[in-house]
Amino acid sequence: MHVRFWGTRGSIPTPGPSTAKYGGNTACVEVRTDNGTLIVLDCGTGARALGLQLQQSAPQPLRLHLFIGHTHWDHIQGFPFFTPAFLPEAELNIYAPVGFKRGVEEALAGQMQYSYFPVTLRDLRSRIHFTALEEGFFRLGDVLVETQYLNHTAPTIAYRISSDGTTVAYVTDHEPFWKPSGMTFHHPGDQRHIAFIKGADLVIHDAQYSEEEYRSKVGWGHSSVEYATDVALAAGAGRLALFHHDPEHDDAAVGQLEAAARARVADRRASLDVFAAAEGVELDVRGGGPGPAVVERSALRRRPIMGGRVLIVSADEAEIASIGQVLAEENLVLLPTVDAETAVAQAPEFSPDLAIIDAQLPDSDGAKLIDVLRTRLGQPNLPVLLLTQNPDPESDLRIRNPAITDRLVKPFSLPMLLTRVRAWLSRVRVADHAQARVTTDLGAADAPERAPVATGTDKGPTIAAARYANLLAVMPLFRPLDREELLALVARASEQVYLAGQVVVRQNDQAAHVFVVLAGQVRVVEGVSDSPLGDRFLAEMGYGEIVGEVGILTNQTRSASVVAAEPTRCLALPRQDFLQALQSSAGLAMALSRVLAQRVYKTDGLLILYAPDPLTGLASRQAFHEQYRSLTAWARRRRIDVALLVLDVLHLKTINDHFGYAVGDETLRGVANILREATRATDLVARYGGDEFAVLLMGAGYQDVDRLIGRVRAKLDQIGPRLGLPLTVQCRTGVAISRVPPESAEAFLQEADQDMNKQKA
Repeated sequence: MHVRFWGTRGSIPTPGPSTAKYGGNTACVEVRTDNGTLIVLDCGTGARALGLQLQQSAPQPLRLHLFIGHTHWDHIQGFPFFTPAFLPEAELNIYAPVGFKRGVEEALAGQMQYSYFPVTLRDLRSRIHFTALEEGFFRLGDVLVETQYLNHTAPTIAYRISSDGTTVAYVTDHEPFWKPSGMTFHHPGDQRHIAFIKGADLVIHDAQYSEEEYRSKVGWGHSSVEYATDVALAAGAGRLALFHHDPEHDDAAVGQLEAAARARVADRRASLDVFAAAEGVELDVRGGGPGPAVVERSALRRRPIMGGRVLIVSADEAEIASIGQVLAEENLVLLPTVDAETAVAQAPEFSPDLAIIDAQLPDSDGAKLIDVLRTRLGQPNLPVLLLTQNPDPESDLRIRNPAITDRLVKPFSLPMLLTRVRAWLSRVRVADHAQARVTTDLGAADAPERAPVATGTDKGPTIAAARYANLLAVMPLFRPLDREELLALVARASEQVYLAGQVVVRQNDQAAHVFVVLAGQVRVVEGVSDSPLGDRFLAEMGYGEIVGEVGILTNQTRSASVVAAEPTRCLALPRQDFLQALQSSAGLAMALSRVLAQRVYKTDGLLILYAPDPLTGLASRQAFHEQYRSLTAWARRRRIDVALLVLDVLHLKTINDHFGYAVGDETLRGVANILREATRATDLVARYGGDEFAVLLMGAGYQDVDRLIGRVRAKLDQIGPRLGLPLTVQCRTGVAISRVPPESAEAFLQEADQDMNKQKA
């Protein structure tokens, strides 16, 4: 494989005389395989020069694969200047892990908003495909690409690229899980890291700090030169490129770190070739044969963590609160416990997917609790993250227990903890497969009726029912219910998983279940006839909220549809069980009344927002802006033209001054009626200002707009005689048409106003 470095710096670009040797641009590496596959690793500022070179010398049309480790700015800030993205015939395949509730497409679009950049992502002319990655592997023809999560402050993955017996590993923005004093790595995370780069012919590794600098930057998500050298030696790598140079390091400082790494290798009498990556350096990497595959599952298969169950064992209430807050934002289900006895007693009903355990518990040693907990659960491979006070694993044999899956030293970074939780949850399947199944029949909104959970026996409730009762007990709506009432409510409940876009409740269907959102988000939408959007957005609901209760309470068919906005987990409660709980518990009935009252209050706000103009009955200015975003987003997805027509009624002030405001109002109502009659039900017509109207036409070109203007002007001639005016009512018009309309209505209106001013001139 041919490798060339275009950007080697970390955090922020630092071009200048003092960084001329090793470079000042942020991360970007070009990799070409012998069969011509072009891979770009990260898209920092170094991507600008690479893009220009590819435009001039690479075979056209250009087809490349862009691998993003994560979406921190220094790894994507070169994308707006990457020339291939602007070429109509170019094809860009962009791969990246899912960030904190954001995909790479959203992150790239965010930095290319008009507030920051003059060209938006949707304006790019190349064909761009986005692929979200997990840990695993995928293939690009004969090229094997393997991925693994790194230890960083945001979800970050490493890439191991193998082709024709040669392997290159790209592992940047990574921090030691637990740096030992010697060459023995006790932490399972470090062991996985070494296994991932094992036998690689070239390892491009994060080496931002010296060992001394790293001591004050623990938790920042980067490695020391010493750690990078040691793991490369442990992995038996052929060559090591020290990468992601600190912005504070000039060429002299980087050279000193390079020399220190070489001396470290020499002291161990090893043959590892170590060098500091420098911009413009090109390598011809050749391997001795294909290495073993590192992973066995597909990186393209999404394993969402929403709904994952996390057991927390800590006597520190502040620690539980801070951990709970950050994990709850990821829609994880939590069971906080304060001691080992409570954890062992409650864990079987909760059935956790991951445990976070404090090493110092009031009634037990946290490390010893691990085996007890796994035995009690019957889960020998339950991932466990141990929180410890001791930063030195060499001096504490207890925390070197091989049963520990992961360790984190206090005080820890919450983003770092969340990243590790995400990584471990993505590696395990959610428990209770028999109870939680993916709903594949989009029309079966009330499918849970066909899969009831078995009720308890005379020995007590089932494990699933007990767990469901625990989940509802912590939700505000169901807190008024005692234990027996909760168990009765969930005795026939079933847990459902819906993928994004799947229907939970379908409008006009008969109501048979109430759905409680355990994790994820759902949208409530109302079907509207003659609307290009098909549905009108009403509300969005998340953890702890219920949907479908209105149809149950009114004994009517569903008044709206409920659709999963992201992978979502729901608990379906049968109609009769829910009604019985309401009748037996005044507290639950009162809590539900408060929920419904809050929804009515929110609905009143929406009515105000979408209230029509009181004079003409058309959409108001505010409603125009709200509906514009939805309509234009729909049009962009379908790549259809959108036309905006603006009209100013001329001489309205003269009419008001000479004939009175009542006649002026009638004139405006007449114009509104003409626009309403001349447009389609799918068009948006609004009174934008005092004498200004705006018409948004979906799937319309210049000929359509010209015909509309002709019809409007012909009927305007009739207003004057009808109102007894000695003048003809006229309108000045302006038009803007685009297949990719701006995200904001103001920008599109400005284009139409400019067209109006040209005609006026």
